[in-house]
Amino acid sequence: MGRYKVRFHVEIVPIGESGGPDPEGGILDGVDEEAVRTVSAEQAVSIDDMEETLLENAYEVMRRAVGKHLSAVSKKGLSTGSERLL
Repeated sequence: MGRYKVRFHVEIVPIGESGGPDPEGGILDGVDEEAVRTVSAEQAVSIDDMEETLLENAYEVMRRAVGKHLSAVSKKGLSTGSERLL
């Protein structure tokens, strides 16, 4: 058996705001994070190994995406403190 590629992709993209560069865009640029991991055939057939790979790597990619998103929000002065953006 061969190896398997596991790809994790997270996008945070503003939609529905006027003044954006495209109909789906807004005043913030989108955040696009991705990671690719390779697992062996033995790992690919083990539920425990696959679960560990998915959880560890998905969490890493999500944290990077959220960090970049919050940094962009802060730089644009859109942070509302304790209020939530809806």
